[in-house]
Amino acid sequence: MKTLEQKSAMVLKSMEQDRQKLLLRQPFIGMVLMNLELVPTSGDCVKTACTDGARIMFSIPFYAKLNLEERLFVLAHEAWHCVLMHGLRCQTRNQRRFNIAADLEIHFILQKEKMKEPFVLPHKTEWDGLSAEEIYERLGHKPPRKHYNYVPGRESEHIRGKENGEGFDQHVYAGSATSLEDAESQPIWNQDAVERLRRFVIQAAQVMERAQGHLPAYLQGIVERLRKPQLSWRELLRQFVTSCYGGSRRWLPPSRRYLTRQLYLPSYRSDKLNAVLAIDTSGSTTDDLPQFFAELSSLLNSFGKYELTVIQCDREIQHVETFTDARRLPRNYEWVSHGHGGTCFKPPFEYVKAHNLKPAIFIYLTDGDGNAPEKAPKYPVLWVLTQDGQNRAKWGRAIRLKHG
Repeated sequence: MKTLEQKSAMVLKSMEQDRQKLLLRQPFIGMVLMNLELVPTSGDCVKTACTDGARIMFSIPFYAKLNLEERLFVLAHEAWHCVLMHGLRCQTRNQRRFNIAADLEIHFILQKEKMKEPFVLPHKTEWDGLSAEEIYERLGHKPPRKHYNYVPGRESEHIRGKENGEGFDQHVYAGSATSLEDAESQPIWNQDAVERLRRFVIQAAQVMERAQGHLPAYLQGIVERLRKPQLSWRELLRQFVTSCYGGSRRWLPPSRRYLTRQLYLPSYRSDKLNAVLAIDTSGSTTDDLPQFFAELSSLLNSFGKYELTVIQCDREIQHVETFTDARRLPRNYEWVSHGHGGTCFKPPFEYVKAHNLKPAIFIYLTDGDGNAPEKAPKYPVLWVLTQDGQNRAKWGRAIRLKHG
């Protein structure tokens, strides 16, 4: 009888061989897949397959029972979730409804790739070419419970997995974490993984374009969006917060109340989100504060438990205030500015260290006219620049506020 390690090694070898076969059949998605780590698992957290933007994880029993066509389909399906970055796009939407919308977006692409699918999703042909977000709106607030119809002659009890039409794979989103039995829990869809993934997709598209002379229209559109992101500062802020918040959640074994329905949905434990907001009071940030506070308030309140430390600073700390889920940051926060001297970005970081705050996220609202510490802290930092502000920091991420 084979040991678990032997079974894992066999499945990994099969996955790597399947990846090579997919590379020959569908070069673009195959090249993307070559840059993703394949991880066989035997724990309860991954019952079928899922991705965190850097890895594609498969249940060993699940993968071992699939035939070749089903295995290639699963690999391609998960890789397209990565290319389309669905893990970042659900945000505060209804997850079940967005799951269906994301799978439909992939369905239309796989149709163009002429790939056989073990199931079809009821849809309207005019949805072809729409984004998951647009499909989400067209699905309505109560999509059918049995939404996945399995194709006669291609139906597999193994890939089917669930009898109520919820689909075969697990969808996991930014703001959560996946636990593997042989690895520590880690944030999923984190910023580093997303940036690497973006580079992989663009590089694969460039290779395809050189080889074929052109890219299919649907793929060209995807690549252009990655090359020139058109997300608003609000979307970028939301992505940053949700991806960083992943470090505060942990996947646990599947919730018992779903098992009787053969729904293998992991439950999770959510800790309090600790955040710091530093505000540069020396520059032209005042005009942007109302819209920024409104967005940040809405975002924080969607997470439930949180503690936000607001630090006003010019050359030194001028004022500190704390908001929590019990004392919430109001959308129409009445701002009272303290201090209007020169700018130094160092005091808020020193304050965090001195008070042992350990933030999951640190946001600095500024016009950028100041000197940042030479060394980046261990926690994620987002520089929120005013419309005409300049980013002089050598580390962290930056977004720019735009009026309107």
